Amino acid sequence: MKKIIAIFMVLSIFLFGAEANKEIFKMKTVDGKELTIKGTDAGMVVSPYEGKIVFIEFWGTWCGPCLLSIPHHEAMQEKYKDKLRIIAIETTPDVTNKELLEFKNNPSKAIDMSKVQWFLDNKAKSPQAKAYFQKPVKDLEDFKKSGKKITYDMVSSKEAGDFINYVAQRARWQGGIPFLIALKPNGDVLDIVQGMPTEDRLEAIIKLGLNPKKNKIETNSTK
Repeated sequence: MKKIIAIFMVLSIFLFGAEANKEIFKMKTVDGKELTIKGTDAGMVVSPYEGKIVFIEFWGTWCGPCLLSIPHHEAMQEKYKDKLRIIAIETTPDVTNKELLEFKNNPSKAIDMSKVQWFLDNKAKSPQAKAYFQKPVKDLEDFKKSGKKITYDMVSSKEAGDFINYVAQRARWQGGIPFLIALKPNGDVLDIVQGMPTEDRLEAIIKLGLNPKKNKIETNSTK
């Protein structure tokens, strides 16, 4: 029953105002890829990623938990590269396309661990929070040392400003980041996550999207 309620809440949050759900947004990633996002009654269709699970994450280069999400997104993008696409939309108006491209291409230099430490010292002080963030911090440190680039898509707020406003209105999102919308291969909303999801949570969302029949059986079994 809890699973049924959770799925219903995700959809009900995103489905209000159906008349405004048909809007179309065009934007370019920092490395020049053209994306088109079209609103639907049950979610959004992202071109050219039809038929894939799509994560759209709203984040900031200054945001500690957003930075902690990077190695987990990168791991999922690599593991499910034929079935998943991740689009990270930077919400800070003064971060330019050039700066974001440099961040994407050289994260080992651009990632500021002091932002993570500030978050841990000021926002994640409880023993439970410290335990929750221990592995993500280690994963981010290892990612920095690896010297790898970020392979998933990044879009600046300059390109995606209208789309950011659209999602804020439609999902009743108040701007807190990170904020992730997961879409099924057909574009319907799969899940919405406020805050930093662990790698396990991301993988669970992906498996849910790849196995809808199994999810239906499990959902029915909870009645």
